[in-house]
Amino acid sequence: MTTRPGYVWDAAANEWVEIGQAAVVSPFKYQASQPSSPATGDIWIDSDEDVLSVDSTLYYRWTKTMSGGETTLSGTDNNSLALKYTPGYESVFINGVLQVRGSDYTATTGTTVTGLTALVASDVVMVESIIAYSVGDTYTQSQISSLLDAKSPVSTTGLVLVASATVGTAVSSVTVSNAFSATYDAYKVVIANTVPSASTVINMTLGSTATGYYYTTVASLFSGGTYSTQNAAANAAFFNTVGNSNTANVSSSFDLISPFLTAKTFFNALYVNVSGGAAGMLSGYLDNTTSYTAFTLSTVSGTLTGGTIKVYGYK
Repeated sequence: MTTRPGYVWDAAANEWVEIGQAAVVSPFKYQASQPSSPATGDIWIDSDEDVLSVDSTLYYRWTKTMSGGETTLSGTDNNSLALKYTPGYESVFINGVLQVRGSDYTATTGTTVTGLTALVASDVVMVESIIAYSVGDTYTQSQISSLLDAKSPVSTTGLVLVASATVGTAVSSVTVSNAFSATYDAYKVVIANTVPSASTVINMTLGSTATGYYYTTVASLFSGGTYSTQNAAANAAFFNTVGNSNTANVSSSFDLISPFLTAKTFFNALYVNVSGGAAGMLSGYLDNTTSYTAFTLSTVSGTLTGGTIKVYGYK
């Protein structure tokens, strides 16, 4: 009989086995309980439960004693195991001698091996392979990213960006659409780094004010420590929000309460007028109960260039 270094012939299993090991007569399985009568060489991997719906054969050995003249391998082996392999991950041995893939044989189908030199009776052929399998019901990286992007902010409180607009070049007004909705009752508007062409005041309009008026209280602190207050009642045009000179960027923020609700809209704003040497705050309300979704910022004189307007909802 042909010899094979490091292997002995197992007459009971009718195959070559490594010295010190018994024949592996079946692939290893995942299961919850220890096999009742495991044979030497069997591998048992404990799991939480029996896994019957998944092909758990990870490493596969197919062994068959040839009758002679075969050039193709297929079907069942000495242990009634059907031939299967993952193309490119298989190894074919004839009497313990490793064959060269693509030269001594061809293995592309996963169930047959062809192109062998005609075998001799009693030759023992082994086909070993790692069996690939896919796990169902899994997400790809792009699917997970989409799911995470669609989630609401982790925090249940704080500010959430709901709308924004970029100020163009030399514009006298900017409208921010879809700024208010039923999702939030209160909002913060931030104007950042827009440059006026001349000393001006930026005003805000909520829709048409033909049926209502803004009532405003202004508290100002001038350079030199002079302080004054004034009331601007029945102003049908706008809220005053911020003043600045023509040499500095305009940056301001103000709060709006209930612009979307059918209720009076209240506001609080901070402003700086560099050319006038004054800083102060404004507060007031719009004396109607119209529901608004957008607003417009405009200049009393001159234009604005660059910068952004962002609207945040109070969560």
